[in-house]
Amino acid sequence: MLTPTISVLVPVYNGQDTLARCIDSVLAQDYPQMELVVIDDCSTDATAEVLARYQGRLRAFRNERNSGIAKTYNRALAESHGEIVLMLASDCSLIASDYLARLVRHFAEPTVGAVAGKAVIPHFESATRTERIFARLNILDINDPDTGVHQVNFVEVRCDGFRRRVLDAVGGLNEDLFRSNEDQDLSIRINRQGYKLLQDNTLEFELGFGGTEDSLGKLLSKQGQYARGQAYITVNYGVGSRDGLWTNANRKRRALHRMTQVAFLPLIAVLIPAGLLWKPTRLALPAAVVARGWHHSRLAADLSLAERAAAVPLGLCCDIIYSASFIWSAVLWVIEGKSALNRERRRADAAESYKP
Repeated sequence: MLTPTISVLVPVYNGQDTLARCIDSVLAQDYPQMELVVIDDCSTDATAEVLARYQGRLRAFRNERNSGIAKTYNRALAESHGEIVLMLASDCSLIASDYLARLVRHFAEPTVGAVAGKAVIPHFESATRTERIFARLNILDINDPDTGVHQVNFVEVRCDGFRRRVLDAVGGLNEDLFRSNEDQDLSIRINRQGYKLLQDNTLEFELGFGGTEDSLGKLLSKQGQYARGQAYITVNYGVGSRDGLWTNANRKRRALHRMTQVAFLPLIAVLIPAGLLWKPTRLALPAAVVARGWHHSRLAADLSLAERAAAVPLGLCCDIIYSASFIWSAVLWVIEGKSALNRERRRADAAESYKP
């Protein structure tokens, strides 16, 4: 597989501000055997007009209804033909023109199932205050000084290459996950097929904030979406340590952060009645809130004093939203029968029907 064909798949929803930069970075690649497939997931902005400017240089489709990331990627897979698939978010762009050429080299090793690049925000100081704060509160994996190649436990489907036959074998992306954690679910299933996931930190792509993350309300709403997806992962796979969670420092840090978020509301629910019933525990609740606020302040330690101060109430709001959404979603995943057994059966059926 010296020069395999590559399909670049770009799902987009309300991406009028970032889509052109994304497309231009793909069309500027020096790789000879490439196709670009863009799926518009029922955008309500000027995304269609942006796509019209590239007529004849890519293949564009529009979903009949808003379907979410996983289903849109699966449609793009069905519409494409490359041996290697690059899943690229519409608010991301490839920095170097040889990104695809260098990505492909990793797939010469047959045990490699997916390869992730490194997210960078070249002018992080120029991002909006809200974007900067949420980048820290969500412990985004950006601007890492490491330039090595490492095996990781999951790829994040922002700018990641996959071997098509591996995607076919595991049944594509999980459409039960509408807007989050489809990456983690996919990674676990690929890992369990015996394939390695790599991160090449020399493959840099620019991370942006698209139409689903361009306001405070949307960023807070994303906390609930993250929690819903993580509840699915927890119900179906456990906390993930057996899938290599603890081998990546940043992802370990993020996992511990999310675990403490889940515990936030249950802790408050215990401390309130405890304080009412037993006087010595009355200071426990304000102490817990202060400690949590200090945690968020520390996450934003490299930002300005004003941003660090704003990170405290925003972080506490994120804790409440994430904790409530996770607990409620976990209950619903169990009630609705989205159990590990049912999921494994469906995936086993998909793998059985796969014909290489």
